[in-house]
Amino acid sequence: MRNIMSFEDRGRSFETKFALDQEIAFKIDVLTTDLVARWAAERLPLDEHQSAKFVSELNSLVLVKKGESLIKEKLLADFSLNKVDLSENALDRLFLLKKQQAAKMVLKDVS
Repeated sequence: MRNIMSFEDRGRSFETKFALDQEIAFKIDVLTTDLVARWAAERLPLDEHQSAKFVSELNSLVLVKKGESLIKEKLLADFSLNKVDLSENALDRLFLLKKQQAAKMVLKDVS
């Protein structure tokens, strides 16, 4: 009987860790998108209200399947429309840098 309880305890422990890892990953994705959106809003000719709406719109895409690719498409289109030079490669690097920054921030709050 003791072995069964140990196995069940280990199972619950793995489930708890998996759930925590998923929550942390989601928080990192949300914060990454927010950081990228704020960075982009600073480079577009937007007033304060438009900037807040722009950031909110991009943040809502995190919940959509393939949200990051939709965010990138929107950013590239908006930058092109406003004649802001940003390549797809540069945008990918920006996401990577902001994801690293977000991970540091989230993991600092977790520990």
